[in-house]
Amino acid sequence: MKTINYSLYVLALLLISTAAYSQPNFGLRNGVAVTNFDIKGALPDFDHGTLSYTAGAFVDLPISKLLFIQPEVNYVRKGRSQETTELNTNVETDYLIHYLQVPVLLQCRDDEMQNGHGYIFYLNAGPYAAFTLADQTKPTLVSMPNESKKTDWGATFGLGVQTPIFGEDIRFDLRYDMGLSKIANQPDDYRTQAISLTVGIVL
Repeated sequence: MKTINYSLYVLALLLISTAAYSQPNFGLRNGVAVTNFDIKGALPDFDHGTLSYTAGAFVDLPISKLLFIQPEVNYVRKGRSQETTELNTNVETDYLIHYLQVPVLLQCRDDEMQNGHGYIFYLNAGPYAAFTLADQTKPTLVSMPNESKKTDWGATFGLGVQTPIFGEDIRFDLRYDMGLSKIANQPDDYRTQAISLTVGIVL
């Protein structure tokens, strides 16, 4: 609970510090993510990955013509598919953790340098905190021990494009999430990984 309160306090400071510069923009995003648990520092490998729906909300807080702070609140399920042998049969078991993920991204873009079609390209990077909502295994759907209910800290890197479609500002966003925290009920050197593709709308 202290971790959640601290994160909300940081977000409040960001909102106050940037409000005087310009009007913030709010938006919604949803899409899909391919996730995995893998060795810390390893390149993304999704041979045993799982597919997840992801969705959330964001706010753009301009701090200059080129830089924006973008806090978000997103839902994503991260997990790993693992083949085990039981009673001389191969059983594929999914280990899944549902997260409420709160990234605070630094976005680099220039709204004044649009090409003739109105495209705006941008880069994102920043830390995130992901709070466990629930965890489970499939196909048995048995809840994992309470020790897995913890916070995952990590970093997000991505790029995207914003373009007007039918009068609305639409964003297409590609990201990679790199977890930095240990995962309970998994090997000590495993961390979360996720690649997501989302579509968002600026309200």
